[in-house]
Amino acid sequence: MASSFRLIERTGPNPGATFEGAQDVTTMGRDVTNEVVLGDSEVSRQHARITQTPGGFVLEDLGSTNGTFINGERLVAPRILSAGDLVGLGENVTLTFEMASTEGAATVMAPAAGRPATAAPPSPPRQAQKPPTPPPPAPAEPARPAAPTPAAADAGWAAPEEESGGPRRWILAGCGCLVLILACGGAFYFMDAYYPDMLYAPLRMLGF
Repeated sequence: MASSFRLIERTGPNPGATFEGAQDVTTMGRDVTNEVVLGDSEVSRQHARITQTPGGFVLEDLGSTNGTFINGERLVAPRILSAGDLVGLGENVTLTFEMASTEGAATVMAPAAGRPATAAPPSPPRQAQKPPTPPPPAPAEPARPAAPTPAAADAGWAAPEEESGGPRRWILAGCGCLVLILACGGAFYFMDAYYPDMLYAPLRMLGF
């Protein structure tokens, strides 16, 4: 299976940046013509390169001014990289070397220096969760009889109708008679005071 690698920038101008390498030769440096461009003053224009060989990926310094390091040790000759190695370019830039498969396999995480990588134990299969049992339905309450409305309560009883007329009619009749008497008395008083001839002329004609 063909292999590739990636470099994750830990310290430098862009911490967290990831550089994928799948070609046979990958160069690193400050110049934009490199596959891995690192814009730091401590990094040379053509600083180092990684070459894929049958024995693995080999890191080589290209005569840089500030040197190339593996796990803090300055590189004096080409050296095969291992997953988890910390590659340093000058004093400011460090990158973590990780192996990856070009066919989409999961990335091999970097083990600590000097420790063999161990495969993670497979996760136990998850058991299908049973749907929760719904609670039993609450017993239905007995229907309560509806309270009788005032109209319904009074439907069977009706107030006796008042007799037509009654005391009210007699009061009105008495008031009418009183008004008539007062009107007649006023008219008589007015005629007697101002027009006595007209008032008593009919009586004289009748011989009174």
